[in-house]
Amino acid sequence: MFMWIPRRRAMHHHETKNFAGKFGVITCSSTRTQEDDDSGKTIMELLENAGHEVVSYEVIKDDEKLIRKTVLDFLEDSDAVIVSGGTGITKHDLTIQAVSSISEYEMTGFGHLFATLSYQEIGTNAALSRATAFVVQRKPVFCLPGSPAGANLGVSRIILEQISHIHHELNR
Repeated sequence: MFMWIPRRRAMHHHETKNFAGKFGVITCSSTRTQEDDDSGKTIMELLENAGHEVVSYEVIKDDEKLIRKTVLDFLEDSDAVIVSGGTGITKHDLTIQAVSSISEYEMTGFGHLFATLSYQEIGTNAALSRATAFVVQRKPVFCLPGSPAGANLGVSRIILEQISHIHHELNR
């Protein structure tokens, strides 16, 4: 019996060769400090192990104005910013609203891919995350959950695999 299996088609793919990016890392939390910020530490470790540089890092409160200001400040010296926390569905989760208000547009595919990968790991609880990515000042801003597992998934399975391509496309 013949069974047809679809092949992955190669898409047109460009990237910045040997891209070693400068990243800003922000953790949004009303309870964490730099000492106990496991998600921020996970993100920074993954980036640095992949040859990127973390040029700024801060733990800030869940406040829309402060999130916007910190993202814009970090973009001045960074190629990309990763925000951890504030992507859930509570009234304190303000990261998406804050970043979307200063963005040129949302990279909706990031959120869809994150949800798919997250579902494979944690099941239907993935529906509670609003993880996504935006373009702000022609630079990517990734909004990840505050859990170390969510941060790890977003960085290791999506951001590190795509950052050189994203950088290339945003600088054309």
